Amino acid sequence: MFSSLGLFADAKCPDPTCGRMRCFFSHAQASSSKLPQQPVTKRTNVEIPSSIREPNKRKANQNGDEEEDEARKATVKKLSQMIKKDGARPASTVGTAGKPAIPTTAPSKPETKSAPVIRQRPNEHGQPPSLPFSIQASPHPRTDRQKALGTLYTQFSKLYAQILHLAPELAHQNALTQESEISSSSTTIRAYKTAIHHAAVSVSRRKPPDTIPHPSIGTLRESRLATEAAEKEKASRLTRSRIDKYCLPLPDFEKWRYPDPRDGSLTSPDRTGNEPDAEGTTQTCNRCKIPFVVSSKNLDGRFGECHYHYGKTAPERVEGRRKWIYSCCGRERGEQGCEEGIHVFSDGDEDKALAKRVGFKTVKQCVEEAKGLEVGEGVEVVGMDCEMIYTTAGSSLGRVTIVDENGGILLDELVRQRVPILDLNSRFSGIYPGQLEAAVMDINAVRAAACMFIGPQTILVGHGLENDLRALRLLHDRVIDTAIVFPHDKGPPYRRALRDIVKEKLGYFIQDRTSDLGHSSAVDATATLDALKWKVRDDNE
Repeated sequence: MFSSLGLFADAKCPDPTCGRMRCFFSHAQASSSKLPQQPVTKRTNVEIPSSIREPNKRKANQNGDEEEDEARKATVKKLSQMIKKDGARPASTVGTAGKPAIPTTAPSKPETKSAPVIRQRPNEHGQPPSLPFSIQASPHPRTDRQKALGTLYTQFSKLYAQILHLAPELAHQNALTQESEISSSSTTIRAYKTAIHHAAVSVSRRKPPDTIPHPSIGTLRESRLATEAAEKEKASRLTRSRIDKYCLPLPDFEKWRYPDPRDGSLTSPDRTGNEPDAEGTTQTCNRCKIPFVVSSKNLDGRFGECHYHYGKTAPERVEGRRKWIYSCCGRERGEQGCEEGIHVFSDGDEDKALAKRVGFKTVKQCVEEAKGLEVGEGVEVVGMDCEMIYTTAGSSLGRVTIVDENGGILLDELVRQRVPILDLNSRFSGIYPGQLEAAVMDINAVRAAACMFIGPQTILVGHGLENDLRALRLLHDRVIDTAIVFPHDKGPPYRRALRDIVKEKLGYFIQDRTSDLGHSSAVDATATLDALKWKVRDDNE
């Protein structure tokens, strides 16, 4: 402690019975009392200015008193700053009469170097966390919150004992988050303490996690959502035994216009591949229904020869009358098309005509041809979607995508065309000019690559899968078509659109930007698997 400066030496002590050894006030009137006198200690290291030490000797005039008070305050302020800066009081340079005084210094002591003190930093993740000062204001006392935080941290630490070496901060983060959630949702201290108790008990009853991620990791809400997601995934697991009942029976292939895998004429080398394209033949335009001669010459100059509507018609009541309106432009059925393009054609579901372009092959034949390669028995369940373009051979395969049960892409290939291209059909195929130039595999190579994942017992899932099988020239008898699993109200041959099924059953949208991006075969293939998972869960509940 520093010695007194004597600022209250003239003031009378307010306590008449004061017996303090070092009182700051004056006891002049009590000098004759029996109280022991306070010993005066002389300072040798610092000389206090007389204006501060003896305030009773100030000048009598008022102006002088004010100036002296200001000087004394400035000196005190200067001394305080020097004390804070240097840690010791400097010798005064002002005498009793305002003259420079001889500085006095205390005898110097020999300097001794002490060893530096090294403080051990506590383990941040081995102790309960502290509530941050910037935490959101709460009606609950901070001491109670800190105690509750310690309780939660203890339970989380026990729960994560096996994985704390993988994520040392996990218990801290979960404890802070859980306490904050309970504090923000509790209106009274009683409700807060009850919620903390229930949370601690719930955490203590969880199954200790051994991996990251795990359903037992997280706050109560996070763990509940993770557990529900895990149970949902388990309930919708697609295995052959669970989804075999949704496979299309072989006798129904003709009803739903599927290519018959038992028809040997589709795979016979003598009857297939004789007419690779229809150059120079007369066909009916698939868009405007006008006959034309197939030709790949002067395509730029012929652009605009076909006027068509790319949308579908639906009945609407206009001015009290029922009219069929196109979804693309809002025009009535029968009016001129709203789009221009090139005449194109398709062989549709005429399998024998398609086989003349490119022959069909069964999955078994493709697997046998690839015996020299390391080809397995295929995946249990895959989803497939194909995108078609228009060539001089009609509707041709432009892209094929195969995904596994979890949506992982197994195969995604553009197809190199062996005949001239008429229209890429970008609005629906999602293939744009220049993309096919980088394609490496033709239809035969792509089909062989697909059969590396599609085995004879593989269940193939898709929407309108008969069109994809015809485009790939593949025959398979174990197929699940979501257009059949989720039937139309009017029955066959009517079919529901995949985007409507996904929107109704799964609650999200697909094919919502076909005007500028086209369809995504990977998204469509994954959506068919998700729709089938929903069906499996719904039937098992």
